Amino acid sequence: MAPRTAKEPLTDIREAASDLRDFVGDMETDAFHALPHADRIRYRAAKNTVTELGEAIKTLPKDVRERNPDVDWKGFAGLRDMAAHQYFNIDTRRLLPIIKCEVPKLIAVVDAELRLLEEDKN
Repeated sequence: MAPRTAKEPLTDIREAASDLRDFVGDMETDAFHALPHADRIRYRAAKNTVTELGEAIKTLPKDVRERNPDVDWKGFAGLRDMAAHQYFNIDTRRLLPIIKCEVPKLIAVVDAELRLLEEDKN
């Protein structure tokens, strides 16, 4: 298998972050905290998306991470570990602020990186 380019994990991050935002980004706090019991499908979709997001971030080239020190890359990667290993005890009170505040910033950074790659190609 050929090594992945920077564009591939960036695209994966963009898709996972957008899905996560779409799944739960507009939910009120109480509704989000009730997800594990009230809407298991949405809850499981969000958990899976957090895992995908963290996996993609772990494969991101170091130079992309270094160019964007304002993104908590390590924290996002750690969310993957939390979702994968503590799947019955995810602290929704900690996760919702990340989804509402940090994920939109992440999407903006990834979009800018994808634009840079596209400009470099032309």
